[in-house]
Amino acid sequence: MYNTAGIRLRVRIEKLVYGGAGLARTDVGVVFVGRVLPGELVDVELVDRKKDYARARLVAVVEASEDRREPHCPNFATAGCCGWSHIAYARQIALKETIVREALRRHGRIEWESGLEPVTAPEREYRIRARFHVVDGDSGPRLGFLEEGTRNVVPIAGCAALAPQLNRFIAEANASLAERPLRGADEVSAIVSPDTGHVGASFHRGRERVSWKRREPRTRVRGIEYRLRADAFFQPNRFLLEPMMAEVADAVAGAKTVLDLFCGSAFFSLPMARAGAAVVGVDRRSVANASWNARHNAIRGVEFVKAPAWAYLRTTRAAPDALILDPPRTGAGKNVVRRVASIAPARVAYVSCNPTTFAPEARILIDNGYRLASLRFVDQFPGTPHIETVALFER
Repeated sequence: MYNTAGIRLRVRIEKLVYGGAGLARTDVGVVFVGRVLPGELVDVELVDRKKDYARARLVAVVEASEDRREPHCPNFATAGCCGWSHIAYARQIALKETIVREALRRHGRIEWESGLEPVTAPEREYRIRARFHVVDGDSGPRLGFLEEGTRNVVPIAGCAALAPQLNRFIAEANASLAERPLRGADEVSAIVSPDTGHVGASFHRGRERVSWKRREPRTRVRGIEYRLRADAFFQPNRFLLEPMMAEVADAVAGAKTVLDLFCGSAFFSLPMARAGAAVVGVDRRSVANASWNARHNAIRGVEFVKAPAWAYLRTTRAAPDALILDPPRTGAGKNVVRRVASIAPARVAYVSCNPTTFAPEARILIDNGYRLASLRFVDQFPGTPHIETVALFER
């Protein structure tokens, strides 16, 4: 294999693929390049060559798509936070729907002919959670994001996707990073209450962790108050908290027993229990915050188990009416999904943030007697290529 790095090409972008890059077919093979749109003619420079493809950086747009716009994020050209902010929002939605359908066909042999009924919200200032990296510069340590495709940290002053209080937090944190007890931190997790604006943060120094000493952030969704912890998973889009809860709650409404795998802070467990279901929430990470949220809201009929989903399913004799899956981007895992099918809940609500891992797991459910009854696309991350769906499977 010869080294093609540094070679410049003029290419026509065929389509965008999962992950956000544009695909072009060239004399040197398939080339992926970011910050482009389908149909555009662009000049690129190859930066990395693999066995089956190459990656390139955008040099110039020769023929622009009519859907190209001026990016609204100040980090568009550097950090990988808002890599689709150059695309008109209506086109973003159409592209993501196309990617979902292609992923279902390619990875799950599923032809979804029905609509995806997108659930959308404002494009900017929506994120209430973020993980920052710390980089040392001439003016001292600074918060930043990773440069797209690398491990290089790019310092940022703010991001168009972050809630205003998180953007203000960046400056506050920068002013404190060189002082004890935060000196030497290499990663920072932060979360803000969309109700009060209070920020909670954890500063990580290897395995050590120092909490940001401010008022505890909490938020209320459909009458349930949740304590927000920087290191505990919580839904990221402040405008879509109620719509996301409604999507899942409606999917499993009326169930008498519910198993909530990857339950996090009990975002979905608590409304189910409050509606009268007996709920078990399972998560491999700490469930202390989920338990606190249940006690704080005086919600009974729910218990939480700290265990990996597969370990719990391997030993449980539970036979729930409904089951909720909300796994990380890597998916629930084929063994988990096969076990879910074997315990045979009447309904399975699957919240996915990666259509390429969702599709083969959906295929397993279908092959085991389920039908894909509904599929909704929830745009949790406007201005980015990230894709979230809520699917309902029924027996």
